[in-house]
Parts: sequence; C-alpha cells; structure tokens
Amino acid sequence: MAIAPVNKFINIAVPVAPGTQKIYEVPTGTSSLLLYAQVSNVAVGTTYPTVTFFQRRESRSTGNTRDIKVVKDAEIPPNDALILVDGRIVLEKTPLVIDRVFLQGTQVGVNTITNVAYDEPTGIATVTTMTDHGYNAAEQITMGGIYFTCSGSTGITTNVFPDPQQSYTIDSIPSTTTFAADLGGSKGYTHIYQPSIHQFKRASAQCIEVVDGSGSGHTAGSKFSVWFSEYNPSTGELVLKIGTNSLVNGNTIKIADDSLVFTCSMDNNYTEHSYPRSTDPASGSTLTLAVASANESIRVNVGTTNAGGMVAPLQMEFIASILENSNV
Repeated sequence: MAIAPVNKFINIAVPVAPGTQKIYEVPTGTSSLLLYAQVSNVAVGTTYPTVTFFQRRESRSTGNTRDIKVVKDAEIPPNDALILVDGRIVLEKTPLVIDRVFLQGTQVGVNTITNVAYDEPTGIATVTTMTDHGYNAAEQITMGGIYFTCSGSTGITTNVFPDPQQSYTIDSIPSTTTFAADLGGSKGYTHIYQPSIHQFKRASAQCIEVVDGSGSGHTAGSKFSVWFSEYNPSTGELVLKIGTNSLVNGNTIKIADDSLVFTCSMDNNYTEHSYPRSTDPASGSTLTLAVASANESIRVNVGTTNAGGMVAPLQMEFIASILENSNV
C-alpha cells in the first residue's frame, strides 16, 4: 500500500492577467509554506506595470475576510523582475480559517470584453472588445473573468474562463474591435458567452428614497433599506428587496450613490464594487418602479450591459515555490 508523502514541493507559474487573480489556496488537511515568489516584466517595448500581492484570510465561521498586503503597487521596470517573497509565509486551512494568495496587476492596454464566439471543435474564439483594442496578429495576450455556460455530460454548468490562468497568441485581427485566438478544444461541449454575473454582498441602511409615492401611502422622502438585490445584465432589471411596503407600479425612487455592494465574475468575485457609482446612469436618477406581487421586492431598470471579462497584452509573469505539509 502506497503512503502519501508528508511533504510536497509545488511550483506555480502563470501569466499575470488584468484584475485580481487567485494564485493559491491551501488544500484541505494541509499547511503550506510560501518559500519564494517573483513577478517579471516580459512586455514587448517599454512598460511599467505594477503589482499588488496579498494574503486573504477568511474566517470559516463568519465568512469575513482580511487582506494582508505583502507588496502594494510595486512597479516593475522593463526587462526586470521583482522578488515578492524570499523566505517563509505560513499559510493554513484549519477548522477556523482558510488562507488564499492573490495577485493584482495594473498595466496599460486593458480592454473590456463584450462577446466571445467560441467554435468547438476547432477551439478558435473570436473576441469582441468594447473599444478599439490596438492589438496585432502574433501578439501574446492574457484574458480573465469570461463567463460561459456550457453543456457537459452532467448537464448545464457555468464556468469562469480561463482557469488556471494562461496566455494566448492572437491568430488574426478581423476588425479594430475583434481578434481571433486558439483557446483549445473542449471535447465537444458547446460554450455560450454570458455578460458578467453580479452577486449581492450588502447595502447601506436607508439607501432607497421615495421620490413620488402617489397612491401608495409613502410620502416623498420615505426611505427603505435593502436586504437583498439581484441584477440581470441582459434585461437591465435590478431587483431590490426592501421588506413590507405599499409602493405601486409607476412610483419613483432614487438609489443613494455607492450604497449597494456587489462582487462580479469579471474578476472571479474576488473584489467588491459599490453601485451606483457617480459615472453610472442610475446615479442621482429618478427610477420608475415595477412592484413584485409579494410586495416586498421592487424592480427598476438601470440599463443593460454585455461586458463580461477583460483582455490585455501579456506584460507580466509570476512564479512561486510552495512546500505543502500534510496534516492527515
């Protein structure tokens, strides 16, 4: 009978994609030592990208997290490298906590993806960007946070692509806002692009204000708190659960700026984003209600979006060495 090794060395080598990416999570029954980590600037030309490297510790009882930054917004000069860790950082997964390691890169040339037409079995994907991308054939790129639905042997599943992170080479440039690249085949499974999925986290108290409550009994200036919200990017509908109320169809409200907090699949739900921002159409706007039959949910239309991922030229690569110690 084979005995599993108590200690195991692993190597992680991935490109740095735009946004925040999870580098490592301690496996169950293991404690780990992060021995070495480095980021290199591999860009073609003169660029000065920056990187933030941090450990996120999550409480298993509450779900609360705390980020401990090892390096913040460190600049990497052309043809140079930055050593992030050269020693030991202890990482744990216990009944109380889970440790994960994240990398956040900032660079030029980042563009928002608005569609990915994936062809199976060739593996060729035609990617559409929100603005002119400025890329060239044979250029290396990284992508992140692309949300697909796919039909597999066990039914319909959802996947955020790519996982694990990797780089790709552009095959052709059909237009200034599209490019084609070989992402590899998927064993006959059809993949359908979806706009980014938003997950509600929390809301500020009394963030919904009635502007016109005619026929509802709620006067102008009445306020409600939101205990749950759901956004449909394809229809633009925002559902706000505010508890018992008598608002009716056609009443109007305003949502306080930065009062709703969501995570988004564009960065694998790793960071939080407030809404509405001052640049969003809903900021300061009077929104007309459609009221759910249960009379605890109200619905407003805040506009659609087809954004669902990010793409950028390959500018940084990450490498790390980790020692895992089995506790079982």
